[in-house]
Amino acid sequence: MKVLPVEDKARVGDEPVVIDVPKSIRDELNRGCPLGVSRVIDLVYICGAHALPGAVKTLRPNLVVNAAPELPPPPEDYVPRHYVPLLDTPNSDMHPYMESVADLINEVVSSNGAVLVHCVAGVSRSVTLCLAYLVKWNKMTLRDAYHHMKQRRPQIRPNTGFFKQLIKFEERLYGEASVKMVYCEAIDKEIPDVYEPDYRGMTWFRQRYNSSVCTGLKPFLIAERFVIRLKE
Repeated sequence: MKVLPVEDKARVGDEPVVIDVPKSIRDELNRGCPLGVSRVIDLVYICGAHALPGAVKTLRPNLVVNAAPELPPPPEDYVPRHYVPLLDTPNSDMHPYMESVADLINEVVSSNGAVLVHCVAGVSRSVTLCLAYLVKWNKMTLRDAYHHMKQRRPQIRPNTGFFKQLIKFEERLYGEASVKMVYCEAIDKEIPDVYEPDYRGMTWFRQRYNSSVCTGLKPFLIAERFVIRLKE
């Protein structure tokens, strides 16, 4: 499988270690994008609903992929829209849409058209569709596609159900998966292994402090707030 280079990547043995991208580099990767919009690759963009009006006005995309059926109807404009009628829940079946939307994006981009993909926050559903596009048409591994997008849009976080479906999608296309689901002690759930760095602080917190400290709140919720404060 062809793997496109991912910027700012170091290696320890055979395991890629992705370094946090400074804001200056992220801004350069997203140069020319309106506020709240991130560049997936040239001609493919992603955003949340709040950034959609400015994105449509500035980018003038040839296609908008709307992955948020709960949003009100868009205003009348010139942009063709493709709708993905799924809610952001682990049980939603993204499989029928990953390949068809990836093919549609490729068709528009191949004609030098721009595509804007959005959901409500630009974090889960729209990201899942963009990852499927990168895996199928840019021949990235799912792992590299995830890190590629995270460098440009740090808040990405497809729900675990979507990530399991992406893993199966990659396996079906290439016979193997580059991401696996692992047990996370901090939240007592399975997560994609690419999420593990985000939970290391939570695991440390849980191991260091017993549940008596967390009276009235679930331990992992307090730990999560602790990690968020560390990142601020």
